[in-house]
Amino acid sequence: MKKVFLVLMTALMWSFATGCAPGKIHERSYLRAAAISGSQKKEVALVFFEEDERLNAEGGDMKSLMSNAELIRGRDIFTGYTELVIVDGMECRGLLAHMLNKWRISPSCMVVCCKDGKSLLEEYGAERLIGISEQAVKHGIAPESDIVTVLGQLCENEVAAAAELRPDGTVGSCLIT
Repeated sequence: MKKVFLVLMTALMWSFATGCAPGKIHERSYLRAAAISGSQKKEVALVFFEEDERLNAEGGDMKSLMSNAELIRGRDIFTGYTELVIVDGMECRGLLAHMLNKWRISPSCMVVCCKDGKSLLEEYGAERLIGISEQAVKHGIAPESDIVTVLGQLCENEVAAAAELRPDGTVGSCLIT
C-alpha cells in the first residue's frame, strides 16, 4: 500500500511540474509517442508532434537511450506532453518509473503493450494508435491504462492490466510485468 501511495504522490507532484522548461519552442522536439523494447539493450522508436517520421535509437539503459536519441535528433527532446508509450510487456516497472520520474512524461500518458511497437508505429502512426487505444478503453475492450494506474498496479501486484495493440490493428487487453 505504501508503494501505491508513493507512486500516486510522485505522479501528482510531476503533474504540476511538467510545464515547459526555459528555452525557445523551436529548439526542442516534443515527444508524442514512444515504443520501447529490450531488456539488456534498450531500443526505442520515437514520434514527435511536429512530424510523423519516427526516430530510432538504442542504449544500454534509459538515460543513454534518451541521450543517443537527442544526439541523433540534434536537439533536446521534451517529454512532458507524451500521449502514448508502447512497451513489450516484460520488466516494465523500472522502465515506467524512470519515464515518469526522470523523463517526466505526463501522468495521463497511456501505456499499451505490443511485442513489436516499432513496426506498429511505422505502419499505423501515432495519431491512429492513440485513437484506437482511447476508443478501446471507452468501449470497455481494454482497461484504463494511464501510466499512474499501470505503475501503481505493478508496484502493488507485480502485474498490471493494459491495452494490447495487435499487428492487425485490433486491440484487446493483456497483463504486463
